[in-house]
Amino acid sequence: MKKTNRVWIELELPSRDEPQLGHGRAAAASQMLRKLGVDTGKHYSPVWFDEKKWRYAFVLDSAGSFVWASDHGHWFNLDYLAK
Repeated sequence: MKKTNRVWIELELPSRDEPQLGHGRAAAASQMLRKLGVDTGKHYSPVWFDEKKWRYAFVLDSAGSFVWASDHGHWFNLDYLAK
């Protein structure tokens, strides 16, 4: 049985009085993930910050499927990103 190699990427939550930091971190993480080869299509950012939920969301595919970050991060497939 082949095991998947994974890497955890976690973003720090901003303080409640600076939500713009969450948006900035999500934008920077999105740029980094695109450079690593995460393809979410041209219509979706790989990461965004939701002020109402006070959580990050990670887009999983070009169809726009996403997950709310558990512990402010997400596991990525290292085998895929290292190609």
